[in-house]
Amino acid sequence: MKNDQPQIFTRRRLVCLLGASAVLAMPLSRARSASSVLTLEQGQHALPDTSLPTSQGRQFRLPDAASGGVLVNFWATWCAPCVVELPALEQAAVHLKAKNITVVLVNLDRGGAGKAQPFLDDRHIKTPLSAYDPKGVWARAIGLRGLPTTLLIKPGQTAYAVHTGPAEWAAPPVLSQVTDYLS
Repeated sequence: MKNDQPQIFTRRRLVCLLGASAVLAMPLSRARSASSVLTLEQGQHALPDTSLPTSQGRQFRLPDAASGGVLVNFWATWCAPCVVELPALEQAAVHLKAKNITVVLVNLDRGGAGKAQPFLDDRHIKTPLSAYDPKGVWARAIGLRGLPTTLLIKPGQTAYAVHTGPAEWAAPPVLSQVTDYLS
């Protein structure tokens, strides 16, 4: 029986569909596991100038980290590849902090901090700065195409690159690539 009702997409379904289409468009070898080499595309959109609430109860704006590079990872609790890469992002945050690179996890769950922070706490993810974008303001500003998506923002916000898909963030080749790009 044909359904004549219009298809209604919630934000979550739309992001899942976009994420699935991004993964399906990847070569099969890359779609199976996290990448050990980042595929960086130059950022095409203006970086967001709005603030996001953080796990410390403060507001975070990108200029707050202007003295060094910034790695911004967009994720959600319902995104399996995002969840898998969280421990590696924790390790990378520890390593990159010593190089004056800030790691920021931007959660896109509608429940904001109330949903995401207990999720991170249960997984012992404490080093990266956690920020919450439940309305997708930053995601829309950069033209997010799927999850996980990571921005590498040069010091002074002069330029940025985008990596879409999971990565082995704690692997030496990836850490080297991040450090080289952000120096």
